[in-house]
Amino acid sequence: MSNTSTNNPADLVKMAVPMVFRAIDKYVETNIVPATETKTRGDSGRVVWGPSDTYPDYLYGLYKDVATLGSIVNGCVDYVAGNDVQLVSEIFPEGKCNRTGELAVDIVRGAALDWFLFGGFALEVIRGADGRPAEIYNLGIEDIRTNEDVNVFWWSENWAKGGKDKKLFPAFLPDLDWARLTDEERDRHAASIVYVKNTRKQVYPMPLYAQAVKACEMERCIDEYHLNAINSEFSASAFIQLCNGVPPTPELKDEIERDFMEKFTGKDNAGRVILSFSPDRQHSAIIQELHTEDFSARYDALAKRSRQEIFTSFRANPNLFGIPTESLGFSAEEYAESFDLFNRTQIKPVQDRIADAFDRVCGRNGVLTIEPFAMSDTEAASSLAAQLGVGGTQSMMLVLESVTMSTEQKIGVLKTLFGLDDPAAYAILGLPYTPPAAGENE
Repeated sequence: MSNTSTNNPADLVKMAVPMVFRAIDKYVETNIVPATETKTRGDSGRVVWGPSDTYPDYLYGLYKDVATLGSIVNGCVDYVAGNDVQLVSEIFPEGKCNRTGELAVDIVRGAALDWFLFGGFALEVIRGADGRPAEIYNLGIEDIRTNEDVNVFWWSENWAKGGKDKKLFPAFLPDLDWARLTDEERDRHAASIVYVKNTRKQVYPMPLYAQAVKACEMERCIDEYHLNAINSEFSASAFIQLCNGVPPTPELKDEIERDFMEKFTGKDNAGRVILSFSPDRQHSAIIQELHTEDFSARYDALAKRSRQEIFTSFRANPNLFGIPTESLGFSAEEYAESFDLFNRTQIKPVQDRIADAFDRVCGRNGVLTIEPFAMSDTEAASSLAAQLGVGGTQSMMLVLESVTMSTEQKIGVLKTLFGLDDPAAYAILGLPYTPPAAGENE
């Protein structure tokens, strides 16, 4: 065996190991932001919310990118605002909460959005010259940081950049004796924060869908995968093996991979032919397509699972948010009952939290009233019809056109399957309806 040495890069490549597998970073480790809380040395013990204060930004990103999450959050905001919001207080004449003209319903909707998105909300209270609350604003809780005692607050719109423009606020004190305060103390309490969260053991709130964050990421990844598949002819469905040796250094590997990806991927390159240059057949590229027979079914199953986990985290029924399910046995009565349960367990507690915050600011109870969102029987039936969509219409046509079912059977199916009453079922079949006589069984 000769100890031949060479400085030719091509020879070095040929002498390298025959095969190298490169590891791919785990998505969870690099993309999902944990809800960590870290106390800083300065700023009187300010607690950092997530790595580099970015956890709220991460949640907002999910809200923007994940359709199911956005639908649930926006729907909950509408439910919390209810049919009407009334604010009766001498502090806020005509229900206007601040000099910008925002009404109580605007503050309620902002607080509800923050609650279902982040797990809490914050209100800024501005005092007048006499020390009484004069204005109230919804202050995005994602811009608020606090200490372990939750009695000092910092506001900034650039926490990811260190919060260099942060402003200091004290907690709102309803029984503050304004006359006994010094001018310096009055300046400090001229604007204060009402901070409401859904946790006790943590400094910052926790969103209701915290356990479903991976499901949100799953839905986002599925959407991005399909978008990339549309925009790019080259995807993970092709395995390309360059047979002219392994680059001797990681830097060279990265350079080749980067050049290859820049040239052959992207929506502008869809449909282009990939050319492989090699010195001879022995060193030609091998292109092997990777096929999975049930790929579409797998993605469909994953999409359904992710949606179900997100709805489960909110304890919500998809039908309540305009997202139809495969079951057609969801009657108008069951729809109304499902909404009533969700309203009592998830919506009313948030309405009460917001009303309590207004009571605290105004110094008396009952200043804010929210008329609960309610559906009449007609509205429930209409909502049911909307969620049934095309599939429900087709099912109904099968019943109407059936030649094996009697009229009585068709009426029974229409009543059971679609929640119709007798007059509506008869009308759909084109039959006259005669109400039963008093005391006569139908």
